[in-house]
Amino acid sequence: MGVFDDVLKDSESLFKNEFALDFEFIPKELPHRENQQKYVAECIAPLFNNRNGRNLFICGAPGIGKTVAVRHVFKELEEKTSDVIPIYVNCWKKDTSYKILVSICEQIGYKWTHNKRTDELLDVVSKILNKKTTAICLDEVDKVKEIDILYSLSEDLLKKSIIVIANDKGWISNLDQRIRSRFMPEHLEFPEYSAVETRDIIRERIKFAFFDGIWDAEAMNSIIDRAAEMKDVRAGLFLLKEAGNSAESKASRQILCEHSDIAISKLEGFKIKNSSDFGEDERVILELVKNHSGKTVKELYDVGGLELSYRHFHRKIDELKKNSMIFFGDKREGSTIVNYGKKLTDY
Repeated sequence: MGVFDDVLKDSESLFKNEFALDFEFIPKELPHRENQQKYVAECIAPLFNNRNGRNLFICGAPGIGKTVAVRHVFKELEEKTSDVIPIYVNCWKKDTSYKILVSICEQIGYKWTHNKRTDELLDVVSKILNKKTTAICLDEVDKVKEIDILYSLSEDLLKKSIIVIANDKGWISNLDQRIRSRFMPEHLEFPEYSAVETRDIIRERIKFAFFDGIWDAEAMNSIIDRAAEMKDVRAGLFLLKEAGNSAESKASRQILCEHSDIAISKLEGFKIKNSSDFGEDERVILELVKNHSGKTVKELYDVGGLELSYRHFHRKIDELKKNSMIFFGDKREGSTIVNYGKKLTDY
């Protein structure tokens, strides 16, 4: 008997559309974000009349629909007209001006980026995009190392709406005054989902992702309740997928409490971001925390021997916490204890 025989003995999937549980999935309707989507659309609307749009700074905690709301608007924009070019760049990996411009070139069909300098790519992008109007979204913009790209896009693109997304609402106030005065965005802060709203969204995703009748009611409610306590849709999606995978691995034709319990037990290791999505500093610090979990921020800094200022180190620690890569414990000697993973009791 081969190693796959037992695994594949009942290969019919419980998932109708597993992609519906991915963070990148864009549902046809986005509940509880109607007002925010309308605001984004209003900023873009002047582009339909060949006029300059309004720039927008969007902020709010992770897992509350900022990215999905903008991408939903962009999807409708593509369906509505070909005269406005929507461009979305995730700056977690595209964290330099050059990488952002290469991504834009790929999206507008320009392939000859090799050996071109940043300023040459900017010139190419401007010439192509200025033939029409453009809506550009720079997501996770606070991870960009060379934020001058924001000034360049604001200066060189004629009729555009530039939308930037960050978790920290203080990011915009720390922006260089020269860039801020040229960019001049409006502000839109996304509130956290309420427990009721989180329940609604998770129930809708279950309908998209799974065949009817395969969820035991108690198991489904335990997942929904945990996601509602956390007010974090992405954690809820993680739980749904893990419970489904657990049931399939046991060749069960239904998702039961034993499977939802296994999923919930994995929450401590759940992270919204993968470590590979971070910059070099964050990856080094995350590995440091992993190897020395339970030490204070000051102790970690001392043992790490990193070529970073303590202030910069502390800021990176805060970013890792915001993205659920680490969690804080009690204080010791006036310094916060840092632990690797996600704290179950926070939920």
